[in-house]
Amino acid sequence: MPTDPIPTPQAVPGTAGAPRATAPRPLLAAAAVVAVESLVAVGYALWLLVEAFVGTPRERGQAIAVAVTFAILAAPLPLVARGLSRVTMRARTPAVMLQLLALWVAYFMVKAGFWIGAVPTVACAIAGLACLFAPASTAALTRDWRRD
Repeated sequence: MPTDPIPTPQAVPGTAGAPRATAPRPLLAAAAVVAVESLVAVGYALWLLVEAFVGTPRERGQAIAVAVTFAILAAPLPLVARGLSRVTMRARTPAVMLQLLALWVAYFMVKAGFWIGAVPTVACAIAGLACLFAPASTAALTRDWRRD
């Protein structure tokens, strides 16, 4: 009785040997901005958790809730940065949403008079949006969507 060998995975027709698009500089810059923002958000979440238990916050429950929210929102951001650096079309939407969310957070920082946090937040968000919508990034990310 002949035994069948273990089947090997086959490549999708039409994609074998298809080179991945190289990431243009603005898209790599956008990936770097998203990566830095994710590090800052995770750092802030950790700082809030430490302060909630070691320090004397006015509202311990609120500090913990904000820390957990930041941690949950920041956890997938390195994947978004990786997707942008690999010119993956589906990474653009979460990256744009992150920049818009950063502008929203910066608005409340300005209202609270926390300019030292608001200015870099706005600068990063605007730089991220400019890099995401640069002509080279748009051309790289709007190729044939069936390949993603």
